[in-house]
Amino acid sequence: MKYIFKTLLALLICQSSFAQEMKLFTLDQVISIAKEQSLSAQQAENRKENNYWLYKQFKSVYLPQLVLNGNLPNFNRSIAPITQPDGSTEFRAVSVANSDVNLSLQQNVGLTGGSIYFGSTIQRIDNFEGTNQGTSYAGQPLVVGFNQPLFTYNPFKWNKKIEPLKYEESQKRFVEEMENVAYDATGYFFDMLLAQVSQQVATTNLANNDTIFKIGKGRYNLGKIAENELLQLELNVITAERNLQSANLDVERSSLTLKTFLGLPPNTDNATLSLPKELPNMTISTDIAIQEAQVNRQQYISFKRKRLEAERDVAKAKGDAGLQINLNGQFGLTQQASDPTGIYHDPNNQQQFRLGFNIPLVDWGRRKSAVETAISNQRLVESTVQQEEQLFTQNIYMLARQIPIIRNKALSTERAKDIAERSYEIARQRYLVGKISVTDLNITLRDKDAATREYLAALKEYWLSYYQLRMFTLYDFLRNEKIIMN
Repeated sequence: MKYIFKTLLALLICQSSFAQEMKLFTLDQVISIAKEQSLSAQQAENRKENNYWLYKQFKSVYLPQLVLNGNLPNFNRSIAPITQPDGSTEFRAVSVANSDVNLSLQQNVGLTGGSIYFGSTIQRIDNFEGTNQGTSYAGQPLVVGFNQPLFTYNPFKWNKKIEPLKYEESQKRFVEEMENVAYDATGYFFDMLLAQVSQQVATTNLANNDTIFKIGKGRYNLGKIAENELLQLELNVITAERNLQSANLDVERSSLTLKTFLGLPPNTDNATLSLPKELPNMTISTDIAIQEAQVNRQQYISFKRKRLEAERDVAKAKGDAGLQINLNGQFGLTQQASDPTGIYHDPNNQQQFRLGFNIPLVDWGRRKSAVETAISNQRLVESTVQQEEQLFTQNIYMLARQIPIIRNKALSTERAKDIAERSYEIARQRYLVGKISVTDLNITLRDKDAATREYLAALKEYWLSYYQLRMFTLYDFLRNEKIIMN
């Protein structure tokens, strides 16, 4: 660390307001804490888990579903209209209990959009009124059936294309969100670092101005400086005190903001942030940056998903607008008996077949409008996606080109800071021996403070750009590897 930062750090450690043991955090440590316990990181983890279970739910639709249902029992005691043998209807007292159990296995067929099922049913009737009191059973030992829509929209086919893309998109979005956490942590880190350095500078300036003011009072008493120069020195002390108070408040505010973001309690011990030791000189190829972004970023999967969803909507609109046929068939065995085992003895065949259709004749253009709307929306989605692709590619290209420029700017401001610090120290020594005016001293002081702030701002800009490029490409150009998180 250069002269002034060594001096300022020593002064800061000696302050009574930091009497408790202090911790020193680097940028990498702050980012690591943010990714482990910040609320933003926890929210990203929760969204990732939620998307995982949504994908599991989607996959379960294509797996066999075994269901057991029934009523045990369904009791009814009332007066009801009963059809008599001669065809007439009379009211009779009814007291009956119906019980039934059904076991079914259903499988959706993604290729055709239909479903097949297997089942077995047993029913029991207990009659408590009249001459037919007793218990009887009926059942279907085995039922096999199918349901197949024809010439219509198949949701299973489209979901099988779109849902895996959604899941892959969510996985990549999680990595992006974690990189966004690193980006935000970097911003808060440098905000607090700037506040701490400003506090250190303000402390040093106050000490220097107070020393110079005391020397100035001695010179004034000896008649070596005018009163207006002494007043200027006193004003410098007052300004330095006000700047230190403001700097203390900025440190407290930025520290609380950083702790809140990291998920640390407000009463956590104060910490000092250290400047990154060096600015890595990365070789960033714009072609590689764009290529990695196209492979790694969820946006490009999102572009593909949006196109498929628009294509799906057109297929759905066309399917709903045309001829719709629904084919149902069932084959089974059925029997009745006075005891449960009897229904499995010599059962009879049972068949059902149904062909339903829906033909639109006159709808005043409603179906055609729905199809044209879906087609128009598909064209809109295509043009919008193309524009988003171009803008995103352009942003990556510009960011990759800017980072080396930003690095050179940071190195330049570092040199300017060093020069300004040496210039101020020389000016201070010359003022102490009476070779320059207080005005010249104040100018070098302002230049020194401005150069320090510009240097920290350049550092912040560089590291924010670096983590933004990581977030945009999901590629680490320092290690030349993809960014992958489990």
